[in-house]
Amino acid sequence: MKIGTITTAAGILALGLASWVTPGHAQSPMFDRVDANIPYSFTVGDKTLPPGKYVIQQTRDYGSNQRALIFYADNGEKYETTCVTIPTQDVNTPDRTSVILHHYGADYYFDKVWIQGKDYGYECPLPSAVKAREKERMEPVTIAATYSTTTEAPQTTPAPPPPPQTEAPAPPPQTVAPAPPPPMPKTNAGWLMMLLGGGALSGIGVSLRRFKR
Repeated sequence: MKIGTITTAAGILALGLASWVTPGHAQSPMFDRVDANIPYSFTVGDKTLPPGKYVIQQTRDYGSNQRALIFYADNGEKYETTCVTIPTQDVNTPDRTSVILHHYGADYYFDKVWIQGKDYGYECPLPSAVKAREKERMEPVTIAATYSTTTEAPQTTPAPPPPPQTEAPAPPPQTVAPAPPPPMPKTNAGWLMMLLGGGALSGIGVSLRRFKR
């Protein structure tokens, strides 16, 4: 086989491989990401989150084909909660990305996210207990947000808790030596015995003298 024929065959094979590796095969799936600074405490499902900057990232459960939103704090480092969304569309394509909050009395509940330039959004169901507060319902609050995409699959596992702090063992109880017995009170009994003993010896001596006489 000539060298020119081999080169031509190699070129055709390379073109075939290049055409097979289409963008759909080479590119990782894209996930919608929204960054929002939410100035109110708000509830997602059964969890209430404090005010602050949040990363809200979309993921898909390929088993049920449902979309979910995952909420992160600390610039996407701290997992907070997950919400399985309801498909929602807007006939008027939004011209900006925004986060919508339900407003009931003094409480705020996460409603939905609208994506700039897209006719779909992500809506979180309102807890059933809140629906009874219809009389307290006020105008929803719209918060401007920033939209981007990412190829990183969201992580739903929260960070492990810090290891429990081990307390230093308590020192053994100190044994206290028993106090010495109190000293015996000093009395004149010793002197009295000496006097009695001396008198007895004197009496014996006198008796012996009389006996010798």
